[in-house]
Amino acid sequence: MRYFDYINKNEIDKIFFKKPIEFDNNTEVDILKYALGAFLYVPATQYNMIYKSITGQVRGVRPLAICLEDAIGINGEKEAIYNLKLILENLSSNKIRGFKTTPLIFIRIRNVEQLIKIKDIIVENKEVLTGILIPKANANLVEGCIEVLDSTNIKNLYVIPIIESREFICNETKGESFNKLYNTLLNHKERILNIRIGVTDILGMYSIRRSKYFSIYDNLICSSFITDVINYLNRDELDIPISGGVSELFDMENEEIKNKYLKEILLDKFHGLVGKTVIHPNQIPLVQALCTVKYEDYIDAETILSSVGGKFGVNKGACGGRMNEINPHLLWAKKIMILSQIYGVLNEGVEYDELFKI
Repeated sequence: MRYFDYINKNEIDKIFFKKPIEFDNNTEVDILKYALGAFLYVPATQYNMIYKSITGQVRGVRPLAICLEDAIGINGEKEAIYNLKLILENLSSNKIRGFKTTPLIFIRIRNVEQLIKIKDIIVENKEVLTGILIPKANANLVEGCIEVLDSTNIKNLYVIPIIESREFICNETKGESFNKLYNTLLNHKERILNIRIGVTDILGMYSIRRSKYFSIYDNLICSSFITDVINYLNRDELDIPISGGVSELFDMENEEIKNKYLKEILLDKFHGLVGKTVIHPNQIPLVQALCTVKYEDYIDAETILSSVGGKFGVNKGACGGRMNEINPHLLWAKKIMILSQIYGVLNEGVEYDELFKI
């Protein structure tokens, strides 16, 4: 699959200086972990929506999470597991046809017990799956899920923890919880594709929900939580991308909501996060567009990497209005080069909104 493959060649040439590459679940992990972009969650009870997302009827779906957790009711698990089994079996047997690419498919489980319940489905369809998402994740849950996968000799599926529980918020527990999770992720870093932030659950603990008037960064609780996640887990030795939190607001025809959403994605990027969980197709094009790399960032990243070990430690940026510092900006430049492969580089002078119009 490839990002923006629904855009015709003339438009692609007009918009992109460097076109996005193709990728799939066999792509090298150092590239794949940055390719999750707009990560669509669909309840496993919504068979038709899953089918449409897989067959390309929902434009732009690249990673897809089939959710067996909070998105389904207590009495919906049986139907959800049945739908999961049916969809995966049809994919595995090529009964679902007529589409160019299959998205990266993940299963969002409820807990270890549920993972054990569906492990036979996973084993039988492991070739069409990319991984599992672990909600309310902590060190013990991550270890437990990896043990279940290993017990069935499934070692090619990735694991994505979602951090969204009280132990990572409360001052008396968060330090120890983050340190344990860090050590677990470090021990299994080859299996961990991404780290996700569950801001809806965090707000819910305090009887709060999002407002269309504010970004999540305006909320003191979530701002502090995101700061902690970045401080503890955005480490070079882990090298696991962290994604931005989901928003339940999806009416992108409302300019106020759309502008707040765009601002939040830009703030995600500014804080080093990559991509964003989405719950509605309207959110997908905005997140994906803002994952692309601006021309001046790409040229500056190239310049920084080519200057390593050279005579000078600084040089002028491509736009002429900022300075590149080789050592402080080195990790940034490496990430920009990876993102440029997955999402492409915009032509000089082209803005993100060119992609919104298509």
